[in-house]
Amino acid sequence: MDKVRERLASLRAEAEAQNALAEEYEAKIKQLELEHTSKDHELLSIQIRAKNLEDQLDKTEDKLQTTSANYNEADLKAENAERQVQMLEQELIDKEQHYEELLEKYNGAKSELDELARQFDEL
Repeated sequence: MDKVRERLASLRAEAEAQNALAEEYEAKIKQLELEHTSKDHELLSIQIRAKNLEDQLDKTEDKLQTTSANYNEADLKAENAERQVQMLEQELIDKEQHYEELLEKYNGAKSELDELARQFDEL
C-alpha cells in the first residue's frame, strides 16, 4: 500500500508540476498574443502612414509637374520677350541711322537752299 501511496504522491507531484508548466505556457501564450496584437496595430499604423505618404508624394509630384510646366512656359515667354527686345533694339539702331542720314540730307539741302537764297538775294 505504501507503494501505491508513493506512486499516488509521485503522480500528484507530477500533475502539479504539469499544471504549473501549463499555467506558465498559458501565460506565455497570452503574452505572445498581446505582442502579436500590438505588432498588428503597429503594422496597421505603418500601412496607414505609408498610404498617407504615397498620397502626399502623388500630390507633390503633381505640383512639381505643374510648376515645371509653368516654368517652361515662363521661360519660353522670357525668350520671346528677349528676342523681341533685341529686334526692337536693332530697329531702334536702324531708325537712328536712318534719322542721321535724313538729318544729313536735310542739313545738306538746307545749306543748298540757304546758298541759293543768298545767291538769289545778291541778284
